[in-house]
Amino acid sequence: MHATPLSFLGPLGGKRILMCGVGVEAVAFALAGADVHGFGRSDTQVEPVKDLARSLGLRDRTHLQTAEMERLAYPGEFFDLAFGRMVPEDGDLASGARELARVLKRGGRAAFMLRADSALIEPVRCAFGSAVLGDWWIGVEKRRTRVARATGRIRTDDRSITNRELYP
Repeated sequence: MHATPLSFLGPLGGKRILMCGVGVEAVAFALAGADVHGFGRSDTQVEPVKDLARSLGLRDRTHLQTAEMERLAYPGEFFDLAFGRMVPEDGDLASGARELARVLKRGGRAAFMLRADSALIEPVRCAFGSAVLGDWWIGVEKRRTRVARATGRIRTDDRSITNRELYP
């Protein structure tokens, strides 16, 4: 069992991590050896963190921008890890969770600090299939292999089942 989101993510050194909602932890992750990419919803959120990274000589390991979670400008399977401390819960949460799943590598992990009643828990769980729930955080891991999703019925040895039964 993982006690914290950081223990769930594992070692940061040499990893490419996506920060969902930029804060000073982006600089801390860069100091730990990660290549940090991140987005925030406003320049007032992003620019002070960029300035701090520059002042510490970490500009080459911090790549921060203003963006929305529903439209990430990164290629598919680009990140090893993702972390969110200030994840906005308005907007299209399902699209944002699917977009996160798209940019995370197979076997990649993501952890988000959330309230127990957060509206983001269900969309994240649906996008990834399962989740680890902490007291104040959720962790997910992208499947290591592609899962073919059929559009009709799937025949098993003893009965036919639907996608809804497979992917509730």
